[in-house]
Amino acid sequence: MPCINQLASGRCCIGLVQWLTSSQRSKCVLWTTRRRNRYYLRYIFDVIYVNPGNDEIMMQLNHRLFLLVLSTILFISSCGDDEGSATSETEQVNQWILSVMEEVYFWTDEIPANPNLSQDPGNFFTSLLSSQDRFSAIFADFNELTNQLDGVVMEAGYELAVVRENGTNNVVGAITYIKENSPAQSAGLQRGDIIRRISGQAMNTNNFRSVLQNISQNHTIDYERFNFDTNQNESFQQDISVIQLSENPNFLDTTYTTQNGKKVGYYVYNFFSQGVGSSTQYRDEMDQIFAGFKAANIDELILDLRYNSGGSVASATNFASLIAPGVTSETVFFLNRWNDLLQQEFENDPKFESSLRGNFLEKTENIGDNLTSQRIFVLVGPGTASASELMINGLIPFLNVIIIGGTTVGKNVGSIPIEDTENPDNNYGLLPIVFQIANSLGQSDYADGFVPGPEFQVTDFQFPLRQLGDVEEPLLSAALAEIEGQLGGRKSSAKSDIDVDYLMSTKELNPVRQELVIR
Repeated sequence: MPCINQLASGRCCIGLVQWLTSSQRSKCVLWTTRRRNRYYLRYIFDVIYVNPGNDEIMMQLNHRLFLLVLSTILFISSCGDDEGSATSETEQVNQWILSVMEEVYFWTDEIPANPNLSQDPGNFFTSLLSSQDRFSAIFADFNELTNQLDGVVMEAGYELAVVRENGTNNVVGAITYIKENSPAQSAGLQRGDIIRRISGQAMNTNNFRSVLQNISQNHTIDYERFNFDTNQNESFQQDISVIQLSENPNFLDTTYTTQNGKKVGYYVYNFFSQGVGSSTQYRDEMDQIFAGFKAANIDELILDLRYNSGGSVASATNFASLIAPGVTSETVFFLNRWNDLLQQEFENDPKFESSLRGNFLEKTENIGDNLTSQRIFVLVGPGTASASELMINGLIPFLNVIIIGGTTVGKNVGSIPIEDTENPDNNYGLLPIVFQIANSLGQSDYADGFVPGPEFQVTDFQFPLRQLGDVEEPLLSAALAEIEGQLGGRKSSAKSDIDVDYLMSTKELNPVRQELVIR
């Protein structure tokens, strides 16, 4: 086979490990195994020296190592295939999609035996998915996929809770938060504004998804704002532009002193990202926020993840490592389960231990010992998913995690972004589900979401919406009341006549926003 000749020449090895310096590798061992009449390659690296004592660099290296193995498997699956050449560009793309899915997809045993290769790649990808899969996604442009994972999107800079007004088919968008340095911020939009028309179109239960597509381009909104002085809604119209916006997930951090003398840290974090591209800006800012909490001697912590629908596993690991008490780089944070082929490969070689489990990092900013009650409060809702749920589940073995709000999405599986590095004409990017994740106790039973206890079930959508950080905002109020030993929280006297049923978040328009991703 042609690719066996390439292996003998060593060209595959050299091309795939060029990011390692000579002092970081000593050899590259190649071998093939046969499965479903295809050949596979695995690379094993002996890492001699990678900055001893820096667990984060080691974790990143191990993730890179896994991705190299994965990309190599996919490369060998596609080269030297005896099954014949594709008859069209579409079939070439679909054959690549099929080879990827047959090797890495979590439910690989449920892939149809003879899928129709002549379909549009998007439809073809969907035809391969398990009935259990709610999250795998395909993108026509891999660069768009990676940008979205980094929070770089063409948008106006506001997020909506899309809700139906009770007793009607009318649908409106309630702004949940405004992003910094965005056109929405410049236009003076605020959390709680109710959008009734987008580019002249009113929304209803039949058309709201199509109407919402307009917010990714320049548009006009007709909206209402509640006036707390008059207890009335006021109407406005505003032209809104869109830009390529890099959202900073570190939205808000502050402290409160409660009536019983507790010092409380409050942190709103809206998606999991280390930074744009190779940057660690967002992670570094998170570390500084927790350094501030530690310096302030907080003894209670409230995490607001109600609008956080997921993101990077590495970011979640860093986040949890700032909170869990008594953890070291030897303490397991999460466990991964892959399909049978990958699971066997990883279990049989200790070099891939990090693909089976992830450990905490040792962080000087860790506040675990400050939390005298050994508990944290996590504010959640129907948009809380993926890496946010990993945080909740992963911290349960170490702290009493009290969740307040509504039922979360229930995403205990994760993905890896994959591109075709061999065919320059194939721009598609895949984000298939490839692993299931559990905490250090092996618990992964939240596919139906985390459900707050009856006393902590609080709806986010009590209008008018209070600003995040306002002690009368219902979810924050409930957490502070529990810390103070009160019942019912702080009640707002303001009341709007809007009564709604939640439908979705605008983050759900973008499948990347609910991903748990190893990169």
